[in-house]
Amino acid sequence: MTALVTAPASESRHSLAARIAARIAARIKVGAWALVIGLVSGFACVGVRLTFRILQWVLVQRTGLLPQAAAMLSPERRFFIPIIGATLATAVLWAANRWANPGRFQDYVESVRHGDGRIPFSSTLWRTVSSAFSVATGAAIGREGSMIQFSTAVTSWLGEHSPIRSVSLARQVSYGAAAAVAAAYQAPIAGVFFAIEIVTGEWLWTEVPALALASTAGWLVSRWLLGSGPLFAVHDTLRLNASALWAFPLALLLGCIGPLYQWLLRSVRFARAWPAALLWGGLAVGLLSLLRPEVWGNGDVALLDALASTQGLRTIAFLLLIRVLATTVCVGTGTVGGVFTPTLFAGASLGLAAGLLLHVPQPVLLAVVGLSALLAAVTHAPVMASLMAVELTGQYQLLLLLLALNMGVWLVASRLSLRSLYAASVSDSQD
Repeated sequence: MTALVTAPASESRHSLAARIAARIAARIKVGAWALVIGLVSGFACVGVRLTFRILQWVLVQRTGLLPQAAAMLSPERRFFIPIIGATLATAVLWAANRWANPGRFQDYVESVRHGDGRIPFSSTLWRTVSSAFSVATGAAIGREGSMIQFSTAVTSWLGEHSPIRSVSLARQVSYGAAAAVAAAYQAPIAGVFFAIEIVTGEWLWTEVPALALASTAGWLVSRWLLGSGPLFAVHDTLRLNASALWAFPLALLLGCIGPLYQWLLRSVRFARAWPAALLWGGLAVGLLSLLRPEVWGNGDVALLDALASTQGLRTIAFLLLIRVLATTVCVGTGTVGGVFTPTLFAGASLGLAAGLLLHVPQPVLLAVVGLSALLAAVTHAPVMASLMAVELTGQYQLLLLLLALNMGVWLVASRLSLRSLYAASVSDSQD
């Protein structure tokens, strides 16, 4: 009788052990595949970045950061090169529609949130080529948007041939997005939360290990090929003192400004219906760059200057005005790219301006708060925005402060505008 009772119990223990072993093996397979996705996405992202650099050298005959290249050009060339780039970008899209039949474009956020993860590669490829001509010739748009979109399209193609059937294609695309963000911004932790808060919109903690593996792989590829270090490092250690109290009203103000900024970027979308619409974006950049060469590009040089606090209040206000105007025209006319880095610059500028007006001892502290808060306000992703700010600047001691501030920013902004910037972009692509 005892033997009869013991035998089923022993079989049950063996069965439980087998199930646990099978689950562990499945997790290992998913993790290994996430690493593969991260490496492929990272190489795709870096490949697009290097293509932009090569094309910039061909069209501008200058290497390095775009505003620095623009400053070395004659006024005539500074005016005409963005128009030439817009013409070539327009020609690429026209040729694609005329002969290549690329099909409907699908944004990666739309693909994951509202689709099955399939991103048509052809339409993404043609748009990336168009973006390359715009970015390489100074368009006031973020190059990282095209880098991430292309990487996720490659990930989608790879996922369709995946040997791992237990993970949906949409989840695999989210892994690719995390890796691409990590590669583009040297921000592996923010890459994970970009995928969670923006791409999937779901807090699925079981996906964090795979997202972390993919993001780390993309980050390592970028470090290997493009170099390491925070992209917008603040070399002084920013200390929390009494002046940091100004960060709270500043963050709440930016929570109110965020929806207005988002509306402004989309305010001239009607211009997409104009003949040769992209040329108007090139014309705006060319004209405004005659005033300041920092109009060229995604705002990286202007952001570096803001975080170094090398500019006076009038200069930073003027740069903010003309850069937001140039970016708004480029977005409105349909120039292919993103607005992530331009938003970082706008937030840092507003924060620095507040610090200069208030005469705080470390105005750069408010610049970092502004960068993070405006990003949280327009993306509705407070954790990602906090992590992105500290990884970009290297000021990790500010993380808890930024998290607290951005939660308040998110509450304010989400009540003023139900749609985040990425949700609005998805809506635009469906129009």
